[in-house]
Amino acid sequence: MLFISKRGNLKYLTEDFKRLYFGDEFCDRLLPGRDDLCGVMDHVQNRGLEFTFVTPYVTEAGLEKLEELFPLLPEKTEVVINDWGVLRVMKRRFPGLVPVLGRLLTKVKRGPRIVSFLDRLPEEAVKHLRKTNLGVPVYQKFLSDNNIKRVELDNPFQGIDLSDVPEGLRLSLHVPFAYVTTTRFCLVANCDRPERKGFIGVFPCNRECRRYTFYLDNKAMTTTLIRRGNTLFYKNTSIPAELENSGIDRLIVAPEIPH
Repeated sequence: MLFISKRGNLKYLTEDFKRLYFGDEFCDRLLPGRDDLCGVMDHVQNRGLEFTFVTPYVTEAGLEKLEELFPLLPEKTEVVINDWGVLRVMKRRFPGLVPVLGRLLTKVKRGPRIVSFLDRLPEEAVKHLRKTNLGVPVYQKFLSDNNIKRVELDNPFQGIDLSDVPEGLRLSLHVPFAYVTTTRFCLVANCDRPERKGFIGVFPCNRECRRYTFYLDNKAMTTTLIRRGNTLFYKNTSIPAELENSGIDRLIVAPEIPH
């Protein structure tokens, strides 16, 4: 499966991919317009491929934009949600769309520093650091009650233990970019305006994140962090050895940082 956040990245859609993920997980200011969404869906339909629309956590303005975009999606289109308010709108107004739990709502320890001390921890502690919230019975019931049958996952350095995930819950693994943390305070905003140095806040968006990427190194980190817009990522190209027996039946490949 291929994941892109810009229409121009359809150039990566080769015959190796059977489904396209399109959208943004981290900022509602980067949601596609009607023309881009329709253009991407037409391209996918003409090639006989499956389509998944990806949505972020949202402000009220972002939610209104999604309410304009959702009617463009055919019945039974998958929609990745990273905001419970989006799920509520889908259930009330667009019940024909299929909700998929986004990786921002799938809780797992994400900090890459974990691997620097993993070998010094007791076995039970290591096991805990590899667990997700998908093993919590009340959360499993919540997903079932809301007809959520697929969950998106990151690929953390310490590995991921999915032994307590129900068999009926299908899983998708994102590679190679794992996200660490995200915020509405976009430190990339105004980064090319020297007179705005030191100003941090929620400013009008000029989509600087589509032009600039920052690589952050620190002795405390085991890997380079990548800042794209309001979100930090790191790159993990290793595929879990237990992939076939884990319930993961989709590998979501992002040729560029999905933001």
